[in-house]
Amino acid sequence: MMKTVLIVEDNVRSKEMLVKIIEDLRTDVEIKTASSQEEAAILAMKYNIDLFMLDIILNASNPGDVSGMKFAEHIRTFQKYKYTPIIFITALEDPELHAYSDLHCYYYVEKPYDVAKVSAVISEALEFPAAHNEPQNVFFRKDGILYKKEISEIIYIENSRAGQTVYCTNGNLKLPYKPNKKILEELASDKFIQCSRYHIVNCDYIDKIDTVNRYIQLRGLKAPIEIGNSYKKRFLRDIV
Repeated sequence: MMKTVLIVEDNVRSKEMLVKIIEDLRTDVEIKTASSQEEAAILAMKYNIDLFMLDIILNASNPGDVSGMKFAEHIRTFQKYKYTPIIFITALEDPELHAYSDLHCYYYVEKPYDVAKVSAVISEALEFPAAHNEPQNVFFRKDGILYKKEISEIIYIENSRAGQTVYCTNGNLKLPYKPNKKILEELASDKFIQCSRYHIVNCDYIDKIDTVNRYIQLRGLKAPIEIGNSYKKRFLRDIV
């Protein structure tokens, strides 16, 4: 089974070296890379990541930056990444106290890299069983009938006083109106985020976020979804 590794590193040379180490190690690994917290968040929602490699400092020009650690804290709030191995990349002398106790860090590797040691750590971490492959189901009720949908089938939900439409990969489901708060509670999945008064999107389908023009492009859809002005700050906080 293919494994997916996400490398979050702002240093190009360091990133390329890690990519080469993994490529030399195994051929059944898909490698994703990001240079910032924002890029990493989108990739983490779009794909099922089996191993995170996070540079603790993603902005060296900012004294005291630990945005890689912040990203790890955020990732751990998602059920599917609660126990996913995280390997921290660091030049700091003693990062492990916080990383191990609070974030359940699998390991940390120091720069400059000891290739043999890094290879061994990555190889071992990739043996962890994936925790996100079981399908998650949600049930919708209409006229006394229950409709079962997998979370992965739902692209987004459009909701207004006229009713709600659940847009899925295998057809749409029209349902009576229900408050967005109640819909999110019933979905019970951190994949779904409300981005406007009328829209709840599945983060796994996000291809692009335009924060200037306030819209989201979802995979498989031509028309963009608006990010409501009053929802923008909360949406970006939740997605990152």
